[in-house]
Amino acid sequence: MSAMSDAVTVDRPALLPYRLLVVNGNTTSELTGSLAAQARSFFGGAAHVHAVTAAFGPAYIASRAEAAIAAHAVLATVEHEVAQAALPFDACLLACFGEPGIGAVRERLTVPVVGMAEASILTAMQRGDRYAIVTVGQRWPGMLREQIRQLGLESRCAAIISLPGNALDYVSRSPESAARVSHALDAAVEQGADVLIVAGAALAGYLPSLPRLPAVPIIDSYRAALAQVQALATLDRAQRQSVAI
Repeated sequence: MSAMSDAVTVDRPALLPYRLLVVNGNTTSELTGSLAAQARSFFGGAAHVHAVTAAFGPAYIASRAEAAIAAHAVLATVEHEVAQAALPFDACLLACFGEPGIGAVRERLTVPVVGMAEASILTAMQRGDRYAIVTVGQRWPGMLREQIRQLGLESRCAAIISLPGNALDYVSRSPESAARVSHALDAAVEQGADVLIVAGAALAGYLPSLPRLPAVPIIDSYRAALAQVQALATLDRAQRQSVAI
C-alpha cells in the first residue's frame, strides 16, 4: 500500500471529530478563508476543517482551459496535503462547482470525495421535479451542460442562468450583486424550475444577503456539499468499524 493510501485509511474512534480536507480549486486565498469559516460554522465541533488553496492556476475558473489547469492543480494539492498530514483525513471536498479533477482525486483516495455540482444537483432532485442553476460567468452554461450530461441528470434541468461580470466581484455581496442573483432566481422559476441551486464558490453563503427569496426550495451548492461529505464520512466510518468488530 502506498504512503498516500496509508494516510487516509487509518481508523480512529467513532467519537472523534471528522478531519475534512477542503480544496479551493481557484487560487484566491481570501475565498479559501471564507469557505473555511463557513465550513467550521456548519460543522461546529463535529469536524476539523483543513482548507487549502490550489497551488497554481486561475484566480477563479471561468473557462474550459482554466478548468483543465485547475484539475492538475487540485490533484497536486490534494496529494501534497495528504502526504503532509499528521493524521488521516476522513473525507475531501472540492470547493469548486466545476469539480476540476474530481475523478482523479477519487482514483487516488480511499475516502469519500465530494464535489459541489454533484452534491447540489442530487440534493435538488430530492426537493423538486425540475432544478435550475444560477451561477456567474458567460462560459459556465455550456460547461455545466457538459457536466450534467456526464452525470446523466440533464432531463430534469429546467435552466442554467449565467450572471454577468467576474465571479470574484460577487464575493463582497454588495446590494447590486445581491439584486442580480435575486432577479436570476426569479427568472429560473419562470422557466419552470421548482427548486433552485445557487452555484459556485463565489456565491457560497449568499442566501442571507438576498433581498427576497422565491417561494421554492433554494440550495446553496457549498452547503449541500458540506452536508453530503458529512453523511458519506459517517457512513464510511461506520462501515470500517463494523468490519473491524
